[in-house]
Amino acid sequence: MKYTTTVTLVVLCAILMANVALCDLYMHNPRGSINRNCERDANRRNANRLFDSQDNAAGGYACPRKVGGKAVKTPKMYYYEGSELYLEWTSQHSCGEHNNYCEMVIQYMCNDTVVGTDADYGDYYAVRDGIPTDANDDATDTISEATQNDLRYGAHEQFQNYFKCSKRLRNSGLYIADRNLGSQATSTRQNNGAERFGFECTEERDYYPYWHTSPWVDIAVYTSNTSMCQWYQENSQNVAPRGECWDAGKKNYLQYNNIRDCTDKDKTNVWVEVPAWGVDAPECLSSTLIAARDNYLGNSVDGQHATYKWTLPFIEKMPYDSVAKKTHHENCVLRMRYNITTTETPFFMDYKYNYRVNDKTSATPIRQDPWETFGYQSELHLAVNTNQYGRTFEDRSYVFEIRERPSTVPKWVTIHNLNVRGKRGNIVNVFPSVEYDFVPNTLTVDNSHRIHVQWTGSDYNPNRTPNNAEGGPKDPAQNGYRADRSNIVQMDVAGLNTPRKFSGITMFLKEDGTIDTDLVHKLAFLGQNIADNVTSCPSKTALLAKNNQNTANAELDDNNCGKLANTPYGPYFDGGLVQMWASGKFYYMCTRNNNFSNRGQKAIMIVQGGRYSAAPSTASPASTLLVVLCSVLIIAFNMLF
Repeated sequence: MKYTTTVTLVVLCAILMANVALCDLYMHNPRGSINRNCERDANRRNANRLFDSQDNAAGGYACPRKVGGKAVKTPKMYYYEGSELYLEWTSQHSCGEHNNYCEMVIQYMCNDTVVGTDADYGDYYAVRDGIPTDANDDATDTISEATQNDLRYGAHEQFQNYFKCSKRLRNSGLYIADRNLGSQATSTRQNNGAERFGFECTEERDYYPYWHTSPWVDIAVYTSNTSMCQWYQENSQNVAPRGECWDAGKKNYLQYNNIRDCTDKDKTNVWVEVPAWGVDAPECLSSTLIAARDNYLGNSVDGQHATYKWTLPFIEKMPYDSVAKKTHHENCVLRMRYNITTTETPFFMDYKYNYRVNDKTSATPIRQDPWETFGYQSELHLAVNTNQYGRTFEDRSYVFEIRERPSTVPKWVTIHNLNVRGKRGNIVNVFPSVEYDFVPNTLTVDNSHRIHVQWTGSDYNPNRTPNNAEGGPKDPAQNGYRADRSNIVQMDVAGLNTPRKFSGITMFLKEDGTIDTDLVHKLAFLGQNIADNVTSCPSKTALLAKNNQNTANAELDDNNCGKLANTPYGPYFDGGLVQMWASGKFYYMCTRNNNFSNRGQKAIMIVQGGRYSAAPSTASPASTLLVVLCSVLIIAFNMLF
């Protein structure tokens, strides 16, 4: 990182007054961890592992890997530069409604934006999830200065980030209500006691845009007040530099958080300007686009999860790429923060509104659990927590890569990412996470586009068996059935629950119009060795014989390829880039996770501009009529009741 000395006063008045505290938030695509790693429990074990999520311990998705230690390799998710990735999440306390102010901040970071990685210190300091030492280890301990080189410990921000935060004075211009805080930036109104969460800086977590250096690159901001968009964009670290105070030799980082105190306290001190990332300002959007009601951890007003379509940056436009000339950024993390603020605590409320003990003129709008008369002699006792009027909830993804496109796919070609969300279990088992579904559930593409079919899951879920989940393999260390698996097969119509026969497939064709046999088999069987129908993928008859004719045991057998139990990379699957050659509206499903009346994993793809027209449905007249009759009966029932 380059540092330049500046003697120009950096005016941060507006930023120093910012009072954005970002309520339960769960990322579903990409899979959010809420600090989980490889624990097999229903609840997260360590809320301090990487960051301060403030989320319910039952949320989040387990580590995206097969069971085992360092020797067990599970590929991580990767996304091509310039591709479209559909981010999906749920948030509890409403957004885009009149009951509060809501902001949603979306950011990412890679090794290149983190001080102390790559050329400086090598891969040991890299952004990472944390690798278990063996099949029984969950690797959920919190990283420390002493363990920062140990790959067992997950790391996002690096130790230097936390060290500076613990050294630097907190912003005393902020509104802190009636809270007693320490003097460093590790203490905020929400974290009075400076509790440590990984190497995250508490003040940076609770306020946006932050006025000191951060490893995060801004993607987008949703806000209830779009008149603030210009302010958000102009003060983003993407485009605006930051400053730090160092001693004369630039060897010691000093506590002062502004240029005046830095240089006035000692004329030899130097205020060092840290350049902006040099990328575009974040997109700024109205939070009405992701509107959801109060006390509801579910869909947005359009009946779907809140969604943001992120077009990933091209590598040459990512921070610091000019230094390394890379073709990929191998360790990246996505971060979301959710702001909910009440009318009592408007955005720019500052220190002048703090509560002062025994001062009847104190202008603070809220106090802890106050008694209010509201004009009557008797009082009502309100439930008010002053560290939560304006509260930050946060979730982050597991590590992923951003890769250069293949040379055969020009930059002007649209690439859609087709993924899977959810985890093993029924809706009650997995809440506040979700059951399986494809993301996006309805995808419209052109013949010239490419679809990157790829998903991951975990083999570290709680033990779930029918009727709560389907299939093996068995956990090799602690028994039980924990694995996520998904596949894709074409259906005739959405109301059916069986795949279309191979001879009638119209969805996956070659350029010459014939069925793409290799692709169909890959998407259906996930690379299992189906040619070996004796050992790797025994037949139904052989499976039943192996399990003494016990159907339930055969369904859970480690070699039941019909249940996708013997995949080469466990929960991870990469179907590669797919080009669609037939136009039409196609319905597809996952055969493993589609248990009608309990679970459903189905989706739609609409293809335009294809060289061929999709063949008409081969569904039998009886089955098609049944679907229509069911629809009519449902409509009639709703009209009557």
